[in-house]
Amino acid sequence: MAKFYLEHYQLPRQSVIEDFYEEVQETEKYRLKEINAAVKIQALWRMYRQRKHYLEEQWAVKIIKRVYIGYRTRKNFWKLINQQLSHYRLMFYSSAATAIQRIYRGFYSRKYFHDFGARKKYLKHIEGKNERRIAKMHEYAKQQELEEQRRQEDYARMEFYKLASSLHHLTSTKAIPGVYRGLEEVSDFGKHTLKA
Repeated sequence: MAKFYLEHYQLPRQSVIEDFYEEVQETEKYRLKEINAAVKIQALWRMYRQRKHYLEEQWAVKIIKRVYIGYRTRKNFWKLINQQLSHYRLMFYSSAATAIQRIYRGFYSRKYFHDFGARKKYLKHIEGKNERRIAKMHEYAKQQELEEQRRQEDYARMEFYKLASSLHHLTSTKAIPGVYRGLEEVSDFGKHTLKA
């Protein structure tokens, strides 16, 4: 048993301890190199992780930008469309309002200012007035013609009288009656036969 103990417990224990010290020495020999390697691995791992996180953030930022720009563009597009539609509606309603106002003003004007029945009545009245005025003007023209004729006759008579009175042999004297002196003034001859 001692042999068994020695073989299975004592010798392996020493060999394990020796192996451990050898491994520790060997480890100490490469310790600095392993620490540098571990630091390098940690740095590379952290860099990889950080770079992956940074790239994910960049990807997320691009997606957010793309989505926001799309949203903003659609919003501006619909805003412009609504403004254009509002402008077209305003133009349509303005033209419709103008047409309605024009039609109503025409109706109102025809009904109250330029009423057809009243205009017809007025035109008949004016026509009657014109006929009366034309009749008066014809009357006045006839009167003017008669007056002008009388005036011309009076003027001719007066000219003739002036001419005849300036001729001495036609004028009457006390002894001889002239042409212009009536027969009745001179004698009683023909008073009964001549009409005055």
